[in-house]
Amino acid sequence: MKQTDSSVTFRPLHGKDDYLLMLAVAQGSNRADGFEGTSTLEDIERVCTPAENYDPAHDVLLTLAAGKGGEPSVIGYSRVSWYSGLENTRLYWQVSFLLPEWRGQGVWPQMVQENERRLRAIAAGHPSNTRCLFQAWANDKQRDWTEVLESQGYRAVRYFFNMLHRLEDIPDRPLPSGLEVRPVRTEHFRSIWQVQKEETRDLFETVAEDWTEDKYPAWRDNPAHTPELWQVAWDGDQVAGMVLARIDGAENEELGRKRGYTEHIFVRRPWRNRGLASALIAASLRVLRANGMDEAELGVDSENKSGALGLYQKLGYQTFSTDTWFRKPME
Repeated sequence: MKQTDSSVTFRPLHGKDDYLLMLAVAQGSNRADGFEGTSTLEDIERVCTPAENYDPAHDVLLTLAAGKGGEPSVIGYSRVSWYSGLENTRLYWQVSFLLPEWRGQGVWPQMVQENERRLRAIAAGHPSNTRCLFQAWANDKQRDWTEVLESQGYRAVRYFFNMLHRLEDIPDRPLPSGLEVRPVRTEHFRSIWQVQKEETRDLFETVAEDWTEDKYPAWRDNPAHTPELWQVAWDGDQVAGMVLARIDGAENEELGRKRGYTEHIFVRRPWRNRGLASALIAASLRVLRANGMDEAELGVDSENKSGALGLYQKLGYQTFSTDTWFRKPME
């Protein structure tokens, strides 16, 4: 256990006994930031499950402070990991939660510094011929967290807009001549995955480790997939473009809403500038409405090179929140 000057201590995850403590922190932190949903025990179990580049036994860090009677209590926690991004860059990221009554007392900056120490230790075992950056994210509601990151030398490098389309009025956008949308079958999955892999590698937020060949089975079997909603356009035996729409029924029930998602919107280069993206998005909105949804959400890079932001605005999407990517060089 590591001691700090302000009597805050840090310790690693002790296993399932810590899950309820982490849940209380996540719920208190989310409420303080004004998020409409609260974390669940299933969420905590998910983030405490080992994954590639992520060992919860070492990469989850609990923050403790002396409580009533002098016994230490968990007041915050962090997660750290890393991935390979664009242009020979490796990103070492952190996510932190802190109870509101402990904010503004210097605790959160100490958490960031402790996370950076762990991330430097991870980076020490990696090849040195790669550009290394610390990374963190913040929604525009997370003002306290944003202030902490900026105080620690992090700078905003990118903005992503979360946009919503009400489904009362869906634009009519015909499919370009020569293309057709077919019901997605299991034998189509490999082609769809290949196109998503091809198009994702040029995005600002790309994770190279997600698209190695050994990851295909997990993608194929992902229980969150809803292929019955997907709109995939074909030109003969070639995928021309797609929108992988989905509905999260459990999330809608928890939040008391009827929202679908128009995600993974890709049009391959030979079929661009023909109105295909608009047609597939409009078809996805109609499918979501036919399945009882009132609205559809998507996220977009504000600097998307294909002009996606302007397209979504023309189709009727409106921004309701902004996520900021923060980075700083690793010494």
